[in-house]
Amino acid sequence: MFKRVPGTKDVLPDETGHWQAIEEAARNIFSLYNYREIRTPVIEEASLFNRTLGTTTEIVQKQMFLIHNQEDLYALRPEGTASICRSYLENNLDKTNAFIKLYYIGPMFRLERPQKGRLRQFHHIGCEAIGSTEAILDVEVISLASRLLEGFAVKDYKIKINSLGCPKDKQTLSLNLKQGLQKEKQRLCPDCQLRLENNILRVLDCKNEECRKIVKTLELKNSYLCQDCSSHFEEVKNGLNSLGIAFDVEPQLVRGLDYYNRTVFEFTHSNLGSQDAIGAGGRYNNLIKELGGPDIGGIGFAFGVERLLLASTLPEKKVSNNLVYLITLGETAKSAGIKLLNQLRSCGIPCETDYLNRSLKAAMRAANDASARFVLILGEDELRKNVISLKDMSNSTQREINLEDLTKELKC
Repeated sequence: MFKRVPGTKDVLPDETGHWQAIEEAARNIFSLYNYREIRTPVIEEASLFNRTLGTTTEIVQKQMFLIHNQEDLYALRPEGTASICRSYLENNLDKTNAFIKLYYIGPMFRLERPQKGRLRQFHHIGCEAIGSTEAILDVEVISLASRLLEGFAVKDYKIKINSLGCPKDKQTLSLNLKQGLQKEKQRLCPDCQLRLENNILRVLDCKNEECRKIVKTLELKNSYLCQDCSSHFEEVKNGLNSLGIAFDVEPQLVRGLDYYNRTVFEFTHSNLGSQDAIGAGGRYNNLIKELGGPDIGGIGFAFGVERLLLASTLPEKKVSNNLVYLITLGETAKSAGIKLLNQLRSCGIPCETDYLNRSLKAAMRAANDASARFVLILGEDELRKNVISLKDMSNSTQREINLEDLTKELKC
C-alpha cells in the first residue's frame, strides 16, 4: 500500500471546512484593501530563486526541491514573492500598472525536517504591493496582516518589526556583527560558523539557544541606519501607533532571504512552540530592479496556512444544510430518479441519492448521516400517482406532493 510522502498531508473532507473558512476570510479582507488575486506556476527555473533569495541562504543551499530535465534545472517554488515578481515583469504589468496590489493562496515546497507547523509541502496566504517606497504603504501592509489575523480568529499574536535599512546600511550592520561575533566564533553552532563567513545576518535568525544568547549580548540597536532609512522607520512606527497596532521593535529580527531591506516584520504565536512564527514579510526595494525591471519598491508578507489552523478558532465553513436525499424503490423509480436528480441540480438544489441499493431503513440512516434537510421517497406507487413523498428531517413530518410542484416546494 502506498503512503503519502513524509512532510506532506492529506486534507480530508472533514478538515476542508476549516481551510475554506480561512481562505474565504482572506479573500474578503484582501478585497477591502483592493488586492487582486494572482496564480503563478508551482514550478520555476531554479536560477530565479538562486538570484532572488541568495545563493548562501538555507532555502537555496538545503531546502529546494530540484528537478533536472536534460539541460534545464527547475525548482518547486519555496516561497511566493520571487514567482510573483517574475510574473510581474514577464507579463509587463510594470508597463500597465504604476502601482499594483496582488494576493495569492497556494502550495509551497521546502525539503526540510518535518515538525509541528512545518511541512515539506505547505500552503501560503500572502500578498505583494509593488510600485511604492512610501512608509505609509508599510503601515497599511502590516495593518492588513493584523486585520487578516483578526479575521482568522487568531488571538494573542505578537508583532515584531525592525529595519534593515538600505544596502549600505546592511553592509554596516554586517561589519558590526562580524566584529562582535568573531571572538565568539567557537561557541557558535556549526551552521552559524559558516554564516559568519558567508551570510552573517542569518546568525541573527538562528534558533540554536547558545547562538541566541551570544547575539543578545551584542545589544543591537538601529545605529547602522542612515538618516533616510531612520526617518522611514520612524514614520512606520508612528503610523502603526496612530492605528493602535501594538508592536515590539526587535533589533535581532532579520529575514532569511537576501532581497529584504528596510522594514521587516514577523507575527508570532505561543501555540506554535519553538517555531513560533505564524507569518512574516518585509520590503524588497531592489528586487524588481535586480530582475531587470524598473527601480521601484515592493513589500509583502505571507502566512502559513497550516500554522494559522493551529492558532485559529475560526469556525469551519459549513456545507449547505438544505441537502435533499432521494431514495428510490424499484428499478423503474431508480431510472426516473436519475432524471429527477438532474432536474433538481439544474435548479440549484443540492441533492444526493443511495448508490448502494440499501433497504429503505438503511437508506434513511444514510440520509441522516449526510445531514439531509429533506428526504424524497419515490417508488412505483408514487410514479403511478405522479407524486413523491417528502419528509422534513427537522420535524419528522412526511407528506405527498405532486412531482411538478417539487422544485417550487423545495425552494420555499
